[in-house]
Amino acid sequence: MPQKESLAYLEEQLVTQIASFDSSRQYFRKQQFRFSMATAVLSAATTVLIATERILEYQFLWLLSLICSAAIGVIAAYDQFLRSRDLRVQKTDAWMELQNLQANVDYSKAKSGALTQGEIDKFYDRFDRILMGEHDAWKRVRAVQGPRPPSGAKGKRG
Repeated sequence: MPQKESLAYLEEQLVTQIASFDSSRQYFRKQQFRFSMATAVLSAATTVLIATERILEYQFLWLLSLICSAAIGVIAAYDQFLRSRDLRVQKTDAWMELQNLQANVDYSKAKSGALTQGEIDKFYDRFDRILMGEHDAWKRVRAVQGPRPPSGAKGKRG
């Protein structure tokens, strides 16, 4: 691929990936906020319902407090499964690295006017390492969850 096209490809991929990681990190940020607020609201509601049931002696309020309390456990389990905070931090790290790479490309272009194919290749290698590093980090986050195959198993049917 000629120099001009390879630089254009790298810059296009940077823009695409930066937008994608920004969208992902914003999603996980919202999810983290929602889970935190849901557990806090349900916890407060449980406390209020228990106190109200004691004062007013409405028998159905204890049932509502039990439902709220159970919902806290379900939300906490789902939050632990999704791992919003870990994924938000991971996506933000990759997003920042990609933005830094884009700034370095822009600076090198402004400084020298044109980049050599070797410089473009170095930038692309860095781009590739960022994406693969993010993928490895994602696998580590997901590996913490769920059952692991028995020792020695390679994941294929034999």
